[in-house]
Amino acid sequence: METTNPTNQEVLVRASCFLEEKQPKLGHEECQHLVRELMLFKNQWTLSQFLLNLRQEASVTFEDLEPELLRLSKFEPLQQITGVAEFLGEEFMVTKDTLIPRPETEELVLKVQSFLEQCPVGNVLEIGVGTGCIILSLERLVGRHQYMGCDISEEALVVAKKNREKFNLQTELFYSDVYSNVPREKFECIISNPPYIAFSEEALMDESVRLYEPTQALFAENEGLAIYEKIANRLEEFLTDSGQAFFEIGFNQGASVQRIFSSACPNRKVTIHKDIAGMDRMIIVSGKEAQ
Repeated sequence: METTNPTNQEVLVRASCFLEEKQPKLGHEECQHLVRELMLFKNQWTLSQFLLNLRQEASVTFEDLEPELLRLSKFEPLQQITGVAEFLGEEFMVTKDTLIPRPETEELVLKVQSFLEQCPVGNVLEIGVGTGCIILSLERLVGRHQYMGCDISEEALVVAKKNREKFNLQTELFYSDVYSNVPREKFECIISNPPYIAFSEEALMDESVRLYEPTQALFAENEGLAIYEKIANRLEEFLTDSGQAFFEIGFNQGASVQRIFSSACPNRKVTIHKDIAGMDRMIIVSGKEAQ
């Protein structure tokens, strides 16, 4: 008697139960979400295609998913398993050497985009590019300017360059410890999503982040403020009078980071901006005429 493969719905249910049994801390809904995303990746489906095929015979079975399910049960991020992460509707390559792009960082990019679309044409710099998702998205969305990005991690720069090649972009990418190798010229816009987590907070973090994402891209000295201080100390050297600087911050760092940049740039307005969840998420250092 000929046997048939289970349906995709049956694979989803079995795989979700297996993952939840292996790692109860994930919870039922998160297990279902992870398995669904894994099935989308394995089948190269959109969500609509997945829903349309739920009752169809599965070409990717539970056995095909089992190695990845075991990795997920050990809190390994799905994006590192698949090698890609979505950011502003595009897929960026990620590895263990790069931070996984976060949805809240999309809000930072959209803020910068609005500024770059109306400011004078000039140079744009990102400090700490990681995957390149910020600076490459800005070149892709806006164009007009000359884009540069630097990182202290040579491994991260390899990934950023592969993403640049994928999108056929021109952003210059190079090694630099903050400003150490940045050309001595003025920038119309400077952006950074630097390491900002205090070492004292490590125990509070999700296992997936603590165990698998690069420490160098997560943590900073001085209660997470050290890189902001390094950037602020020389910001005036590199920012045009009309230029603006944009920084992602931790939800509890608004006042501290605002003080750092207000002290370093007394002739500029420094403002805190909230994300869609109502948490402090960005600092914007405005042009001198905006003071």
